[in-house]
Amino acid sequence: MDSIIELNVGTDFDISVLNSIIEMNEEHDDVKVTEVYGSLRSEYIDMPSARPDFRLSDSDRDNFEEFIRIADEAGISINYTSNASFSKSVDEYNLKCEKIVDVFKYLESVGVKSVIIANPLLIELVSENTNLKIKISTIQGVNKASAIKHYANSHVNKICADIYVNRNIPLLKAMQDEAHKYDIDIELLANEICLYGDAPCSNVLRSSCYTHSSLGGNKDKAFNNWPFERCQRARQEYPICWLKIPYILPQYLKYYKEHTGIRHFKITGRTNTHEYLLKTLRCYMDMEYDGSIPELFMLPQNISNKEIVIGTDTLTGMGFFDNLLNNKQCDYNCESCGFCDGYADKLGIR
Repeated sequence: MDSIIELNVGTDFDISVLNSIIEMNEEHDDVKVTEVYGSLRSEYIDMPSARPDFRLSDSDRDNFEEFIRIADEAGISINYTSNASFSKSVDEYNLKCEKIVDVFKYLESVGVKSVIIANPLLIELVSENTNLKIKISTIQGVNKASAIKHYANSHVNKICADIYVNRNIPLLKAMQDEAHKYDIDIELLANEICLYGDAPCSNVLRSSCYTHSSLGGNKDKAFNNWPFERCQRARQEYPICWLKIPYILPQYLKYYKEHTGIRHFKITGRTNTHEYLLKTLRCYMDMEYDGSIPELFMLPQNISNKEIVIGTDTLTGMGFFDNLLNNKQCDYNCESCGFCDGYADKLGIR
C-alpha cells in the first residue's frame, strides 16, 4: 500500500455510492479509495461537525453501521467527522465529558477507525479515553513543520494540512519529512475552492463560516445567504481566482507524491449530489482531467463566471502549473508577486 496514492472521500453514508466507490477501486491499481469520511445529524450522534444538520443526509445509526460493515469488508476505513472548531464552552465540556466520551466509544465499538477533529480539547479527550486514531482537520490550519511534533503523543496518525500550503512544494516536503518522524502522514485537500475573490478566504470568512455551520448554519438564507453568496459574488468579480485557488488537479497527484512524498489526498463533496461526487472522484482516480477548471470544482448550478472557460490544457500549454510548482513557493503574498496576474493577462480574464 505504501506505493499507491490513497484517497479519502466524503460520504453521506449512502450504500449505493459506496458500492460505486468499491467498483472504481477494482478498476484501478495505482490509486485507491482507502477511507471515507462523514458525519450524522445530531439527532443520531450528538457530536457537531463543520456542516449543519440540514446539509447532512438523514442516515440513521442502523444504516451507518451497515455502511461501516460493507466498507470494512472492502478494505475501506471510516473517518467520523467531528471537526467543529467550536461547539461548547469549556464548562459544558467539563459537565458533559462522560457523554462526549461515550459518543466516541460508540463510534469505536461499531468499527470506526479514526475521527477528524479541529478542537484541541477534543483531541485530548479522544486520545485519553479511546484507541481511535485521530486526524487533524484542515480547519486547524496546520501549515508549519514545527507544529507537527505537538500532535505526536495524541494518537494522531494523519494531518490534513492548511489548503493554502498546497502550492508550496518545499514546505510540503518539509512537513511530510517531519511527520514521518512520528509515523504521521500529511494529507492534502485536493478540491477545496475557498478563495474570496482573489484572496485566501482564511483571512476573510473561512473560520467564521465553519463556526457558524457547526452551530446550525444558515438554513433560511438570512443576510442574503451569508456567507456563500459573498463567495459566489467575489468569484464573479475576480475570475483570476481560478488561477489562485489552491486546488490540486487530478493529473498532478503523482507529481505531489514524487516531489513531496505525500500520497494521501482528500476529496470533498459529501453534501453535494451523488452524481457530482462520483464524477469528481472518477477524475481523481483516473488522475486525468482536460476540461474547464471551474466545472471540475463547482456544481453546475453554482459555477460563477459561466462565460469564462479556463481549460486545463490551455494552462498546461502555457506552462502555468509547471512554473507554479517547480519555480514558485506560493505563500499568497499576491500583491508583491504578480505570477498569476501575468497569466490572467494572457488569458484575458482580469
